Amino acid sequence: MKEKKLLVPVRWLVLLFLIFGSCEKSAVENQQDVIALKAQGAQLSLVDDIILEFPESGPALGIVGSITVLEDYIIALDVMRRRVEVFGIDGSYKWTIGSRGDGKGQYKIPSEPTIIPNTDQMLIYDAGTGGILRFSFKGEFVGIVKLSERRFIHRMLVSNGHNLIHTYSEKNKNGMLCVTSLDTGEDIAKFKVSDSQYDNLFWFFGRNQGIAYDEARKMIYFARPWEEKIMRIDLTTRRFLAPITTNHPKFISVKTDYSKTEKELAKNIDNFSRLDGMHSLSSGDILLRYLFNDPSKSTTLILLSDLSVHPSTQEVKNELDLYNVFSCSEMFVYKYSPPADDEDTNGRIRVYRLIDPLETPIG
Repeated sequence: MKEKKLLVPVRWLVLLFLIFGSCEKSAVENQQDVIALKAQGAQLSLVDDIILEFPESGPALGIVGSITVLEDYIIALDVMRRRVEVFGIDGSYKWTIGSRGDGKGQYKIPSEPTIIPNTDQMLIYDAGTGGILRFSFKGEFVGIVKLSERRFIHRMLVSNGHNLIHTYSEKNKNGMLCVTSLDTGEDIAKFKVSDSQYDNLFWFFGRNQGIAYDEARKMIYFARPWEEKIMRIDLTTRRFLAPITTNHPKFISVKTDYSKTEKELAKNIDNFSRLDGMHSLSSGDILLRYLFNDPSKSTTLILLSDLSVHPSTQEVKNELDLYNVFSCSEMFVYKYSPPADDEDTNGRIRVYRLIDPLETPIG
């Protein structure tokens, strides 16, 4: 991702479905860079296949909602059983991060872990309480991140300077992107990235929002899932730069006069194409993933390059199926596949290297 009328708002049902400015600026810009796709695309070359162990004493994963691949560990979010499991990079089972409950170091609905760079720690946002918990990779509870106010966060990442870059909806229903110090909990900058008229969309597709940070250029990239436009925010000057549009021919945008109710939105969720992920690569490029509402219901990877000069895009040749659990690290792409009925494993992760079309494929 009944004949009785539901009394619970759809947005809270969607939340349950996860189980399965100081510097405020407007993102509205008249000028933008429109980028056409190159004919020759980069491609993914399969380099490894990691089988996740299923020991007798270990867990049986339910529905994996996300994977995070590190140098030594693979972290899997099980959205069905509401827990976070850790495997070795060889697929061996290690331990569980936190547990369900109301106590210290516990959560109700854990979200995708967010790694804190240059440490052995991660953040886990609890969508059930709105809290942010801090753990070591080995499962030790470190503490709670305290913000200036309670926020129900959609997407978040942590910069090398340990600033939390995150999106959420304000009380006035505007969609906000905020930069907050992890050390002090103080907000450094706020940017409005969506008007209140899109409140339903901004909340409903919160997990599909694209957010990336270029540490060298101090540039934040943000994309709302229902449009091709990619916002660029210069964190040094705290100003919006001209946005970029990938201009993919299959993309179906939502009308600007969109005013459907929450029920209509839930019913027509698949009626348009949308962004499904944004990943920063070690090259400084950005990899975008789009789900297209064409007859084939295809998923497409788009590589956004040369960001410091004039951005260009190219489609990546890939064999990813629709709705695959997908992650990126350095120049590698990871796809999780659940086990087949006759397999005694916790599934497998296929590892691909993103290569230039002029390179010789590996393997």
